[in-house]
Amino acid sequence: MDPSQEEHYLRFASEHPDLMCSEAPTELLEAAASDAEPTKFLEEFFAVGYTGWLAQKHGRRIHPPQDLVDRAVIVLWLRACLLNTDRLLGRTDGGQDTLFFSDEGLY
Repeated sequence: MDPSQEEHYLRFASEHPDLMCSEAPTELLEAAASDAEPTKFLEEFFAVGYTGWLAQKHGRRIHPPQDLVDRAVIVLWLRACLLNTDRLLGRTDGGQDTLFFSDEGLY
């Protein structure tokens, strides 16, 4: 993904913390599934979306501990990989109606 696309998706994550899994951009799902671990860009993307979701959930901007953000990044990246697999297999029962940046129920 080129730097301008990365910047676009970082803004997208910041502006859409309430994104549903069914609305996740295919390009991001494919990017997540293309490596054995999250890239630096994906780490930042999921961290931005996660902290935005937390702010929305709590009604104010909070600064969670870095270890909490790191764990959320991993489980959100795994969710994106699984959503990509479901997309490739034509399955729609993989939690499509849940919030993409929420880590609730993923641990």
